[in-house]
Amino acid sequence: MNPVNHPQSERLLAYATGAADVPLRLLVEAHLSFCPDCARQVGRLGAPGGAVLEAMPEEPVPVSLFDRIWEEASHHEPPRPVAGLPLPPSLLAELPPPERWCWHSALSRGHRMVRLLRDEPGRSELYLVHMEAGARFPRHAHRGVEEALVLAGGVWDRGRFLEQGDWRSAPAGSRHELTADPVEGCWTLVREEHGSVRFSGWRGMVQRAASLLPH
Repeated sequence: MNPVNHPQSERLLAYATGAADVPLRLLVEAHLSFCPDCARQVGRLGAPGGAVLEAMPEEPVPVSLFDRIWEEASHHEPPRPVAGLPLPPSLLAELPPPERWCWHSALSRGHRMVRLLRDEPGRSELYLVHMEAGARFPRHAHRGVEEALVLAGGVWDRGRFLEQGDWRSAPAGSRHELTADPVEGCWTLVREEHGSVRFSGWRGMVQRAASLLPH
């Protein structure tokens, strides 16, 4: 079944033109692995640039450069899927090794998350979030735009049930909470702008107190 919820057209355009930061690029690539419709749209968006390149005069490639590229490629092993992680191998190739990931919770049961990478120029971060069956991600607010993709299972978000391949977004300043599918749970890939989320209630008090501690 194809996804029902998709990235906005400007997100696909940013990906097709190379303007997307690394977290956004990886998030869109993951969505394209589930969505043939968006993959075709990206192909159409990239077609004008390809036509321009084809019209340019060809330049010979130095043999030494070709040899170096071939040497690098011959020693590079393609990434392999990691058991229990629903990430496409193409994404794993651009992330730190899973054994170096540092998982933590959001002060709630049945939930864990890990920051996969940070894009300094764009001040955005990419997270992998796992929620066990029926688990709830506490109510929170976003400092910047949040965009996310369901990798496996499903999740309830503001009255909508999102399944594998579905894209969701939350504008800066928005508040919501999430509840995982009661049978399958949920794996989500999340891009956050301008830092982490802010929790409500006692979790927010703990979060603010922790931010005052020396690092």
